[in-house]
Amino acid sequence: MRQMPTDEELLASYDLPEYYTHGKSHFPLLAPGIADRVLIKLAYLRDQGQLMNAQRLLARHPDATSILDIGCGCGDFLAGFSGGERTLVGVDPDPLARQEAALKGLQVLAGTAEDLPADVQNRQFDMVILSHVLEHCRDPKAALRNVRSLLGPSGLFYCEVPNCGSIYFQTHAAISEMLDVPRHLHFFTKDSLARLCAQTGLDVIGWNYHGYTRHFGGNWRAWENQIHDMLTERGAAGRRPRRTWSNSLRLLAQSTFAPPERKYDCIGFFARAVPLDAEGAPAGR
Repeated sequence: MRQMPTDEELLASYDLPEYYTHGKSHFPLLAPGIADRVLIKLAYLRDQGQLMNAQRLLARHPDATSILDIGCGCGDFLAGFSGGERTLVGVDPDPLARQEAALKGLQVLAGTAEDLPADVQNRQFDMVILSHVLEHCRDPKAALRNVRSLLGPSGLFYCEVPNCGSIYFQTHAAISEMLDVPRHLHFFTKDSLARLCAQTGLDVIGWNYHGYTRHFGGNWRAWENQIHDMLTERGAAGRRPRRTWSNSLRLLAQSTFAPPERKYDCIGFFARAVPLDAEGAPAGR
């Protein structure tokens, strides 16, 4: 069983010159060759995933006027809700990310899903977002209980995490971009997310999936081969092979007609708060 990192080790793991919360990508910039373009085209034709954004969430809850994004990073997602007299609040533990968000005119408070800032603890929001945050939490149950307490009577919650039930992840696990240890502390499938919601007073009302075509690009493959080489130097790559065009073609064949919970590398769910009984437990459960 993998040992949890200490607070010091965890903090150091985020001290990177390039990390997406700072608005930077760590992927190498590579122009696709002919073989890569063929793979990408074939994958694209079978890719029905939907990358979540502000417009799609507002279509689900058009009356939302107060929106909280926990773990908002540099604020790119939250900024998509700007306008329309909406109150936008972000929470993030990273001071560099908060600085980037402030440059976009966003209010971002210091805190985490498990340790909310005092300014939001007693408030309720029409929409709460936890996008690629739950896997970073030491205590996912505590994080979701906090989210439930922040949802107003008609509040909508959207949570998205890496999908560890995907064929891609289970094929390349150790070298997968989605593994990302030690920053990722917990790993989820559709079934484990459903159980976690049931335990924390959240009623799942829908699912969303995306992340497929990108597996077949040369830049994604090159980055995961860098991970493979680093692990090999440390004797930790195991039997996972390097990414190649041929095993990418095999992945395409295995996954192209798979159900969404097996096909896409990201899984999200929409949920609402379940009423609590007198003892504070989800009613009827």
